[in-house]
Amino acid sequence: AAPSQASRDYVIGAAIVSSVDPIGEADRRLSLSPVWAFQIGRFRLATGPAANLLSVGRETVDAGLSTVLVSQGRWRLSTSLRIRDSRESAGDALLQGLPDVQATLLGRVNIGVDLGSRWAGSLSATQDLLGRGAGLGLGVGLGYRYPVSERTYWDASVGAGWGNAVSRRTLYGISPEAAAASGRAAYVPGSGWDSVSLGWNFTSAVSQRWVVYGGVGVSQLQGAAARSPLVGRRTVTSANIGLAYRDRY
Repeated sequence: AAPSQASRDYVIGAAIVSSVDPIGEADRRLSLSPVWAFQIGRFRLATGPAANLLSVGRETVDAGLSTVLVSQGRWRLSTSLRIRDSRESAGDALLQGLPDVQATLLGRVNIGVDLGSRWAGSLSATQDLLGRGAGLGLGVGLGYRYPVSERTYWDASVGAGWGNAVSRRTLYGISPEAAAASGRAAYVPGSGWDSVSLGWNFTSAVSQRWVVYGGVGVSQLQGAAARSPLVGRRTVTSANIGLAYRDRY
């Protein structure tokens, strides 16, 4: 079957976001972030949750540039491109003396399956396309959607992430060369499962033009990632609430 098409051309809005990075000693951030998405044919370009706001009550899609390749029965195959932000070490005591992490382009393939009775599962693979240390990551997820009404629903989800050695050493490691230059002890983790997460989100199309959404989440680092000397917090929480306008219902 051909991939489904979202009926909305664009979404634009803003969200208040509270978040904190588990790596380093940065304080919790409270920010007002723009939210936007638009679709041309089969392709969507979106920030964060705006990808899902294009199709409230339908399928979920990835942030960045994405498209659904195949939608057959209970199964969906999608792909996306997005930019991973850089990380600067200056000014943070836990990262002091270490090289910055470069921004890079990530390619992602996701397989989703409708498990019935409001449950859905997913399996994804994400690869650094520019070879800047992001490596390969895998993710598994399980979600539950409860429809409050035709235009309002909430989602609960649980997920886990795995990273290869390249990915984990870039994010959580101190290479022998960086250790020698900074006077710190080397830390060279291998591949493994490094995070688990829980989330709850709601979305409501309050009219044909306006959508309100929000949610809370908690994630915890595991194994070698959690033991990294660069980690300031093993468990972090986040929250957001936003309002967006869409051009068509």
